[in-house]
Amino acid sequence: MFKKLWILPLVMLVCLIPFVSAHAAAKPEITNVRTATRTDANTPFVRTVLDVSGKVNPKLYIDNSGEYVFVTLPNTGVAKNVPKTYKPNGNVVSRLTLETRSSGTDVTIKVPQAVTKNDLKVFTLPGVTGNKNSSRVVIDVNDKSGKVKPWRHWGDTNIGIKNGNTSKTNSRWNPANKQPASSVPAYSSSKTYSLTKGLQGKTIAIDPGHGGSDSGALGAYSKEKDVTLAISKKVASLLSAAGANVVMTRTTDVDVYAPYDGAVEELQARCNIANAAKADVFVCIHIDSFDSPSAGGVTAYYNSKTPYDYGLANYIHLQNMKATNFPDRGVKTANFYVLLHTNMPATLLELGFISNPGEERALNSDAQQQNFAESIVKGLADYFNHNGN
Repeated sequence: MFKKLWILPLVMLVCLIPFVSAHAAAKPEITNVRTATRTDANTPFVRTVLDVSGKVNPKLYIDNSGEYVFVTLPNTGVAKNVPKTYKPNGNVVSRLTLETRSSGTDVTIKVPQAVTKNDLKVFTLPGVTGNKNSSRVVIDVNDKSGKVKPWRHWGDTNIGIKNGNTSKTNSRWNPANKQPASSVPAYSSSKTYSLTKGLQGKTIAIDPGHGGSDSGALGAYSKEKDVTLAISKKVASLLSAAGANVVMTRTTDVDVYAPYDGAVEELQARCNIANAAKADVFVCIHIDSFDSPSAGGVTAYYNSKTPYDYGLANYIHLQNMKATNFPDRGVKTANFYVLLHTNMPATLLELGFISNPGEERALNSDAQQQNFAESIVKGLADYFNHNGN
């Protein structure tokens, strides 16, 4: 009798173990951490984004000295492969660490100059994986040092629009052509783009990668800049026929900003054209390259600065893969400049590898270029017909 009484609690404990383990496994985890210095605001800032596998309600604390910021993620752990220490930008954030506790995880931020709540923003966004239960925690810390300079060409929306004949002497390297610093508008997530159905009346920005003094990747006999322009012009023609208003960052073999310009000037010029036109979407077309000729395939990149960037990339990519026999390299996140600095949903497409002999031949054929162009337009139609979702 007594033996049976002892056995019963043990049996009950064993039965509970699976339930306890299942509950523990359901605890949200930080699966990735990204940091970036943002200069597209009146006050530059360092942004940290934490991908979390579940929903979380972050809490912000600042110590009395103002030199330590704590963002607590209750009931949240850290995945095993995620580093615990980061050094984003010594002028703004000296060190960022993840410290796990029984009650959750603390994000501890050491800053070189004391901050107040006015210098910080903490908010959450939906996750980027398509999983409705995932989320992102965003932490912005303003620069207090004055050493991080904001992007100075923001106010000049004509950059890249009227300089198709710019000569080499008018490049940014000519001191006489330096422009005065202008006030940089604060980064805003306010929606100025349309998500209604149909291509009719939509303003669509098409950005053929590279051009002019920048050839892009080189194949055995062709240049990336020529292939991207050829595909882009076919896309523009099809979109115009569908009733869309097409804005191209270049229509000929030119630099958008100036010959031999810097990467930031060139890329911001492309963003400025789309932003000035208040485009509904931005599609950047590139061709990939690698040091091995066997590498190949099609990729679509996006950055979740809006809730609709993923949908744009995904709908176009699905149609791209119906238009070719190139391998499918998937839809991936990236911090490419043009994805971050456009005010509307944006995607960057890598339509094959110019370093792959078979893909280079196909990419230089009118048939494959037309197939890709038609697939991009079909993907855009799918995106708008699903209201961007």
